[in-house]
Amino acid sequence: HKRQRTFRSSGDHDRNELNSLPACSICLRHFSHIIIYCNATHTWDKAHPTFAECHRTALYAKDGCLLCCKWQKDEGCNEKHNTKHICSGCGSATHGAQRCPHAQ
Repeated sequence: HKRQRTFRSSGDHDRNELNSLPACSICLRHFSHIIIYCNATHTWDKAHPTFAECHRTALYAKDGCLLCCKWQKDEGCNEKHNTKHICSGCGSATHGAQRCPHAQ
């Protein structure tokens, strides 16, 4: 007795499933992939060049400035290193990647 399965194309995602995944700190896409291996040159919609990149396990702006990884998460960061509190998606100091207007 076989179970029925539903098949979806790789581009067809359930909206709730997408929203439950955090945005990648590099490409800002809500897609399950390992951020330290994301080598995107543009945001998920190809509308903007990426602002940051990973080197090993650290997150850097393309100008070489070290960014705070906690700041990119929904909960943010309470540590007092504000120069590192820059959005990895657009460079703004008012939010991190999860709240970036360029995120998917």
